[in-house]
Amino acid sequence: MDASFYTGKVAGNEAIVIAVSSGRCRLFREGREIDCVIPSEIAKRQRSALAVGDRVIAEPIEAALWRLKEILPRRTVLSRPDPMNPRVERLIAANIDLVVNVVSIRNPPLRPGLIDRFLIAAQRGGAQPAICVNKIDLAANREDALEPLRVYEGLQIPVVACSTKTGEGIDALRTLLSGKTSALVGHSGVGKSSILNALDATLSLATADLHKKGSGRHTTTSSTLFDLGDETYVIDTPGIREFGLWDLTPETLRESFPEFQEAAEWCRFNDCTHLHEPDCEVKRRVESGAINPARYDAYVRLAEDLRK
Repeated sequence: MDASFYTGKVAGNEAIVIAVSSGRCRLFREGREIDCVIPSEIAKRQRSALAVGDRVIAEPIEAALWRLKEILPRRTVLSRPDPMNPRVERLIAANIDLVVNVVSIRNPPLRPGLIDRFLIAAQRGGAQPAICVNKIDLAANREDALEPLRVYEGLQIPVVACSTKTGEGIDALRTLLSGKTSALVGHSGVGKSSILNALDATLSLATADLHKKGSGRHTTTSSTLFDLGDETYVIDTPGIREFGLWDLTPETLRESFPEFQEAAEWCRFNDCTHLHEPDCEVKRRVESGAINPARYDAYVRLAEDLRK
């Protein structure tokens, strides 16, 4: 990568984290990339302390090596529980404007439950959510394939259908990303790296076909920030198969479904969970179709997960 990898402005010894590895990170500062040592007190918990997109203060310790001194406050964050220890937060990206959940219709199949989780994580972390439907060229019936996503359009969440094979939708996605710092997230094999290559062919990121069973290969093994020009930055993140929600409570879960809020004011009980109480206006509106039943089902599944 050359000096154009990230052109964001930084001040003094401030730098931007563009990649993180064990005990080290890559920073961009004053037009060039620098290698940086992570202090042991941060390195021992770096997955919960440092993320791509973080702004940091660093100091030189020798000609080609710097040392991390301070992680500056974040304006937004995307995180999840550590799969090995759910009590520990694992950071995915920091200081992002937009979280783009990349999905596919086939190979791998669409997973609305995973979409709902990513939307909640984005909103709770302070970023705006969006959905990118890759591999739309594989859909036998385009309208039927996109129907499960219409509910998100109703929530004012942008949905862009594209194909890295035909080029469809790539310009629309580029417009959505323009001028923002975004993170591409999603199930393994949905084609996040292929999308980045379509947006900027000079990146030449590694991609791989799916395994025969339809599960994706992890061609992206760690988050990396790329500069697409014109103050447009995109973080490519590793594919995942499951996505837990960090520090979710029954109260914050209810708040994560904005279409419930007005109806909830008419429930009999002020603390109605919208699950089993009588005279629940949310359930009434689900039955009438005023609230999308699929979204309510997603809420019920997540509420059940919290009780486990």
